[in-house]
Amino acid sequence: MYYVGIDIAKSFHVVSVIDDNETKVINKPFKINNDLKGFEKLLTILDSVTLEKDDFLIGIEATGIYGENLLEFLKSKGYSVKLLNPFQTSRYREQITMKKVKNDNIDSLVIALFLKDGKYSSGYVTDDEYQSLRTLYRNRASIQADMKEVKKRILTQITVTFPEFESFTNPFTISGLALLEKYPTAHHYKHSSVDRIMKVFSHIQGNNFNKDKALRLLELSRESIYSGKAKDARAIAIRSTIRLLKMYLSELDIIEAEIVALLDKKGINSQTLDELPTKNSLIENLKTIPGVSDKTIAAVISECGDLTRFPSIPKFIGYLGLFPTENSSGNSKSVGHLSKRGSSLVKHALYLSATSCLIHNKQMKQLYDTKRSQGKSKKEGLVAVSRKLATIIYSIFKYNTPYNPNRVFTN
Repeated sequence: MYYVGIDIAKSFHVVSVIDDNETKVINKPFKINNDLKGFEKLLTILDSVTLEKDDFLIGIEATGIYGENLLEFLKSKGYSVKLLNPFQTSRYREQITMKKVKNDNIDSLVIALFLKDGKYSSGYVTDDEYQSLRTLYRNRASIQADMKEVKKRILTQITVTFPEFESFTNPFTISGLALLEKYPTAHHYKHSSVDRIMKVFSHIQGNNFNKDKALRLLELSRESIYSGKAKDARAIAIRSTIRLLKMYLSELDIIEAEIVALLDKKGINSQTLDELPTKNSLIENLKTIPGVSDKTIAAVISECGDLTRFPSIPKFIGYLGLFPTENSSGNSKSVGHLSKRGSSLVKHALYLSATSCLIHNKQMKQLYDTKRSQGKSKKEGLVAVSRKLATIIYSIFKYNTPYNPNRVFTN
């Protein structure tokens, strides 16, 4: 058997090949470009070793998206490719080198040796629909992160140009943005009136802005501490940033609609549940959990894939990293913060869902209250609820049954 370790980078990859005796079949690690010619170069070199594809075991670290095309290419050519956990390969590297040494050549050789020792646990490669959902959800998270930065820029400007405005209303509501676009600074209210302010809301349905509020806003603008310095330039900056924020909001709506459509599509499903009716009953069953939204479901499924691949709930919880760190020695034992392992996107989604459950799910509220009565902090209580939510989602996904609190919460 020949073991091929590939260290992945953006523009090129480094490859090492060894045999059962840990002898380098190719004298030294070699580079291949991250393009079709590079992939074909790898095939040529492997063919020079042997034409039997079954004699190769190839390892790639799951360190990001840069290795995706090479992995799919090699699988399409009939090679056995293992996606390796970078945490495991890092520990293995330290074990065999006895020091924290890292470069492309060493990394590719370490991966090959790791494969040969057989101590690895193979990573999970999602199918096309799970990958589509993951791509959309991560893009949504990226847009939200960008929106936070844009909002910070608007707030920074308002702090100078109309600091009293933020106490009057939320700048990022429909009404707040409409006012900022029309009157970006306190000085822009100078020639305004109650009637003119009310006209801003003539096209906004469902708003509760009235003349008393308009009068109060005028008073605040006249009492504002803003000096008026660079008011026109700052107005341009604020309006420009608001347009950018609205663009992000529009894109977010599109992405979220696509996520919902993909969730509703028959096929986002466990491989053991292929014979479902046209309406995706699995997703519908997940939606029966009070306090759990489409976004939470999308976060869990997009980042974790087919949940039935986890043999047990503890394995799933461990994958998510929903457990505290522990440091024990002799008779001493200390429990630390929540583990940093797992997807931060899933943890965040479950945490937000846990806060929603305190309002919409009486069983979860009872669990939270119990934890609080035991002396746990608010955050620890919400983490406990998040963990319980994860177990419920896992069970519903595995058995494809609606939420039943009598089964979940037993005395």
